[in-house]
Amino acid sequence: MHIDIVVVGPTASGKTLWASRWARENGAEIVSADSRQIYRGMDIGTAKPDPSLLQEIPHHLIDVRNPDESYSAGQFVRDAREAIHGIRTRGNRVAVVGGTGLYIKALLFGLIELPREDLVARESFLKEKESCSSEFLYDALLKCDPERAKMLSPEDRYRILRALWLNEWMGMPPSRLYETQKKDEGISYGRLIGLDPGREGLYGRIDRRVEQMMESGWGDEVRRLLLEGFSPESHGFRSLGYKEILRYILGEVEKDEALKSIQQKTRQFAKRQMTWFRHMAPIEWFSPDSSRTTSV
Repeated sequence: MHIDIVVVGPTASGKTLWASRWARENGAEIVSADSRQIYRGMDIGTAKPDPSLLQEIPHHLIDVRNPDESYSAGQFVRDAREAIHGIRTRGNRVAVVGGTGLYIKALLFGLIELPREDLVARESFLKEKESCSSEFLYDALLKCDPERAKMLSPEDRYRILRALWLNEWMGMPPSRLYETQKKDEGISYGRLIGLDPGREGLYGRIDRRVEQMMESGWGDEVRRLLLEGFSPESHGFRSLGYKEILRYILGEVEKDEALKSIQQKTRQFAKRQMTWFRHMAPIEWFSPDSSRTTSV
């Protein structure tokens, strides 16, 4: 199997538009590498491509889970391999597009093969940590593995707990563990393109997009999901911004306060994404408005 082009970059950097243009010009299908766009019904808050674009250009690994279902990097690699095989069988080119660095890294360079976990010990560990605040857990991760901590949001409780559990279970920081364990074979690729509008340009894009999301009915989207029976604790609601939207719906904060908080946290998230990508592999960086890279 072979991937023609991989397009990465921080949130709101223009990946969807750029990749769609390339796919249209090159007869390609797109494999999404976005850990949030996998969730059905979460369209506005995860900035999914417009339905018209999804109809025009085949996209894969969007809307493959309900908000209360979990999804892992390992499952992504398996699903992406299957999608890529199907695209190649149809004689089309492949573009992998997304901002979830772990997914991209696992697909291109292989996934770590860890020993089978002690599920009883893991559940006991998680139960012990239930009463700990996310801030406390993040501080603990900073002490044992600052390299891994800087890749995560202090509010990403799920991944923080995962990192702390791996540290306790394997007896070494996850960042070092990932370097020492055997990996499965990655997939060959043609070019690895990164989109970078520059700091000020990116922050402006982020602020405008969050405003558009709010105006487009992000709050109504979350209300509908709650009415459908999905718990505020569902995996999907761990996505960026949903905590603030839930607080707004519950009347705990004003709309403007929620908007400004989401904008700030999205800017912080974008900064962490750039840190991840700059350490991942050699990437050809371009402005999202550049047309020089379309002749791949």
